[in-house]
Order: sequence, then C-alpha cells, then structure tokens
Amino acid sequence: MPETYLTQLTHFTTFLTAYTHTLLYLRSLYPQSSFATSKFHNTPVHQSRHPLVCEWITDAIKAVREELLLGTVAKIGVVVFCYGSEEEDEWLGGDKGSVKIMERYMFDVSSFPVVPKADRLLDIEFEGSDTDPASEVEVPSRKKKGKMPALDKDVPVDMSEQFRAALVTLTMRSSQMIPLPKNCSFNISMELKDEADVDPPTRHPQPWIPVQPSLQKTGRKGREDMAEGRNREGGDLGGVKVTPIRSVEAGVFRFETWVEEGKAKFQEEILTQDSLASSIG
Repeated sequence: MPETYLTQLTHFTTFLTAYTHTLLYLRSLYPQSSFATSKFHNTPVHQSRHPLVCEWITDAIKAVREELLLGTVAKIGVVVFCYGSEEEDEWLGGDKGSVKIMERYMFDVSSFPVVPKADRLLDIEFEGSDTDPASEVEVPSRKKKGKMPALDKDVPVDMSEQFRAALVTLTMRSSQMIPLPKNCSFNISMELKDEADVDPPTRHPQPWIPVQPSLQKTGRKGREDMAEGRNREGGDLGGVKVTPIRSVEAGVFRFETWVEEGKAKFQEEILTQDSLASSIG
C-alpha cells in the first residue's frame, strides 16, 4: 500500500496515543487493573478502559496532529504533575495548591517535515528503494466478521521496528525510576518553534491553554520581555535529571524522546522519608 505524508503522520499519532496510555500504566497514575493489555508493534502495550480518559487522550492527540500539519511544533510533552498537601506546599516553598512538575516525557519533533496541503496525499518514494510494481497490487483479504483490523497492520516494517524499540525502552526506563507520589495527574503540552512567525493556536474552538509559568519559555526569537515577575518562568524546563529514551528514525520522521524529572519529585521523596523517620521515632 503506498505511503503518503498523511498516512505516515497517522502512524506517528497512533504510536503517540499508545505511548501515552502505556506511560499512564507504567507510572501508576491510574489503578493498573483499569487497563487492558494487548500487542502493538509486537510488544505489550496498555490502554486505559475508562471512557473519559480515552476520550481526553484521543482529543488531545487530534489537536496535536492539527498543529503538526501546520509545522509549528518543536516539542510534545506528556507532563506528570501533582497537587501537594498544605504541609508539602510549605516545605517545598510553593503557593498553596500549586502544581508541582514531577516528570515530563518529551518528543523533539522540530525536524518533522512541513508539507503543503496539496502534497500530503502524494505517494512517498524513499531514496534507494527499488519497488516491484507487482508488489504494490493489493490482494484482497478475507476479513473476520466483528473484528477490527490491528492499528499497526499497515505500518511499514522499519517504522514498526522503531516504534517497538521506543515502547520497549520506555518500559525499561520507567522500571528504573522512583515511584510517583499520590495525587498525580497528567496533561499533554506543546512547545512551539522559536520563530517570529509562529503564533499560539488561538483559533476557535480553542483546544489549548497556556501552561503554568514554570514551563513557559521567556519569549520567542526577536523579542525581549523583561517584565517584572518573569524571572521565575521556565524554572521547571529541562528538569534536574534527564534520561534519554530513544532516538527514532521512522519513515519521513526523525525525533528524539527523553524524560525530564523535576526538582519537586526529589524533594517529595525527601519529605516522604523524613515523615517516615519521624513516625518511626
């Protein structure tokens, strides 16, 4: 089956959806019993069975896809955060009820190609490929009644292997990280390209809102904004510990994945240890 830019982008967003669901399972943001396990790109993945969680992730990735088509996105992040107790807020030096960034699972998609709308359905020919025209003829297959085709069925083999490796490495890296505290949740964020002609997505309906100040960049290229009070912005960008996950070269896409662990996560661990020690004493 011929590959186009849109089909390749669909392969990526389907992978991103599976990656997000699996991440929620691995980091125990929801009870693991609420997830179903299946195979995707020949490796185990997990999907939440809660309809509202599934709907939220689907809508968020759909909104990400629209921005990827416009070529405005530099990074995508699955951000894990928590709301601490009053005691934790006081000890960590934050405002009451403030959001504390625990982890950010990042995708650097700044090198994704920007394809004009008229060219998105053109067949892609990869350099060095020697395709036999006879192999492009689709052979009708007998579909089983009541069974949906696998989401990775038509993904090219090299792309499937790259996605599989990223999912396997995510599982391995997650198993090596300290557990998250209670009361954690997540969202999906985008960092736009640092270019003067890239504006935030403000069209209607508006699926995006600005992230909290600690995750905002100070400004885009060609603009200086030194207003009072902005010195705290960006404090959680980059985290205090960065662990690479995978460099992926799949189809027309090249992207890096990694996890950033925030300062609040390690402060939370110290607070938990101190509380345990005092209760024992």
